[in-house]
Amino acid sequence: EFVVIMEKDASEQSAKIWTPGALLPLPLIIFEPGSGTRALIDQWFRETGHIACPVMELGSIEAIKRMVRAGLGYSIVPRMSVACIEERSGLDLYSVTPSLHRTLGAVMREDRIVSRGINEVLKSLNSSFAKNEII
Repeated sequence: EFVVIMEKDASEQSAKIWTPGALLPLPLIIFEPGSGTRALIDQWFRETGHIACPVMELGSIEAIKRMVRAGLGYSIVPRMSVACIEERSGLDLYSVTPSLHRTLGAVMREDRIVSRGINEVLKSLNSSFAKNEII
């Protein structure tokens, strides 16, 4: 799931429904062009007849969160990027309407033995995203 992030307490409209049209007039800080995440967000705007005009395009989720914390705009990011309390410090999170999701997967070659370390990573991913199946 993707969520809107804003500087903590910057929005007095926390009950507002964040649609592409409602977000359009606000300063958008977004991933740089060429990424799958950027394409997904651009498509979300286009599906409602809008074109996002970002004020900043960055290649790092951490840089995006810093700019948002500084009050320079809002962003749309994967919820997993702000899953820990430390990652969302200084930020308010809001769901978007219509909802925006993507599917992530882990692909493993059949001819490779899964090491103990990789097995632990896969188990951790599977427990973190229990409603999704990791094959």
